[in-house]
Amino acid sequence: MAENRPKVRILAILTSNIDSRVLRQLNSLDMCPTFVNRADELGHFVRNGEVYQVALLPASLPDMDWWTIWGELALLDRRPAILVYAHTASFQLWSGVLEAGGYDVIVEPFTLEKLKEAVLRAAGSFQQQRDPDSVENNICQG
Repeated sequence: MAENRPKVRILAILTSNIDSRVLRQLNSLDMCPTFVNRADELGHFVRNGEVYQVALLPASLPDMDWWTIWGELALLDRRPAILVYAHTASFQLWSGVLEAGGYDVIVEPFTLEKLKEAVLRAAGSFQQQRDPDSVENNICQG
């Protein structure tokens, strides 16, 4: 019965230089990750009204891709909590993410447990800011 409970839906932006460990960690979480390689792939999710509680973005994206992806995420009917991960974090990165409306920054390397905790906190923030009675597309059954 536990396998039928709703799972957190994660929209993970992958880049060609993504750490394979992060990819393995996301795949091993008891959640529903969806992987996107390019900003233009996000349009599909915007048009189809997909709902994700968390968007996971690498800080290492080039500026043009970064702002294009951030803009696409803002167009989603229910914008996910944006969680950024980086090899190193500075106050400038952290404050920039928060000022732009992101949820938090996590620093690599992180354990599977730390990643899971960060994603669950971000998902909790998403749920608190949204109408909890409207769950039509925001769960993944597993």
